[in-house]
Amino acid sequence: MKVAILHAPGDLRLEDRAAFTSGRADLVIKVAAAGICGTDLHFRHMGPRFPGQPMPLGHEFAGEVVETGSEVTSFKVGDRVAYNSNNSPADMGRGGECGGFSEYVILREVDGHVCSLCRMPDTVSYDHAALVEPISVGTHAVNRADPRPGESVTIFGVGPIGLGMVMALKLRGIEDIIVFDLSPLRRERALALGARAAFDPRENPPAEILGELRGHGLIWGNPFPKTDIYFEVSGARDMLSDIARFCNKNSRIITVAMQRHPVVLDGTKIMSKETSIIGAQGYPVEFPQVMDGIASGSIDAEQMITHRFAFTDFLNAFEVADQADTAAKVVLQFN
Repeated sequence: MKVAILHAPGDLRLEDRAAFTSGRADLVIKVAAAGICGTDLHFRHMGPRFPGQPMPLGHEFAGEVVETGSEVTSFKVGDRVAYNSNNSPADMGRGGECGGFSEYVILREVDGHVCSLCRMPDTVSYDHAALVEPISVGTHAVNRADPRPGESVTIFGVGPIGLGMVMALKLRGIEDIIVFDLSPLRRERALALGARAAFDPRENPPAEILGELRGHGLIWGNPFPKTDIYFEVSGARDMLSDIARFCNKNSRIITVAMQRHPVVLDGTKIMSKETSIIGAQGYPVEFPQVMDGIASGSIDAEQMITHRFAFTDFLNAFEVADQADTAAKVVLQFN
């Protein structure tokens, strides 16, 4: 079978590997579609998680169960399923036995962790099921923020996770959503999903724009732009510090992106403005909810997809996915 294997930074290969040997408690999935995640791009540049150990990549995927061991009771051959990475011990695509950029994957002792897979309703395509994962990350961040009707929201970074946030916010009835992103394409996608406005922060300083659109609150006579909730999804250097500096009193800041540099925060401003800083990681309960939202049509996963590639062309797909100006979500399709 064909498997995408990362050997070293930049050294990603499509290789032939022997088919899995499954035990009585295992199942095998034939992969139908997989999404390229920012984590996959990160590993491609950084190299395998464990140096010197070639690593299969991919954790956003969906497919069909084609083999089950005699002791498996939770799934059957023919089940259409999506992989729930957050609730699986298999660690697929992050150093585990296999990854989703493969013609087949195996789940060992699956009855002991049935939440690793989510059954797909008949109305959900494999392409869209492969996107439940990033949309679930965005939905969990929104749940952590717990927005209330009438509150205003600003999102920094509208890649696939940020776009998932726009969808989740709209489902909660939030109308005042302003986004900032360097990519014109991603800004356009955010607007199509219901964002009120979208800006390039290099040309439109966020504090100034937010003040113009939402007005200011005064703290000790000094103006601060009004926004109830900020999502930091860009990972841009100093962005988290900047938000904490210019936000208004009682703002909530949800940090979602990996921060690759130390973050310096003014503790006095956070204290005096009673700013809440909330972390959001993963999707402990959101995966099946998002799957149901796609099935009902309340979540439009297609809006996130900008490119589709055959799995055999996965190297080109990675090059495209790494260009934020021209790509949002890139999906690999398997024959």
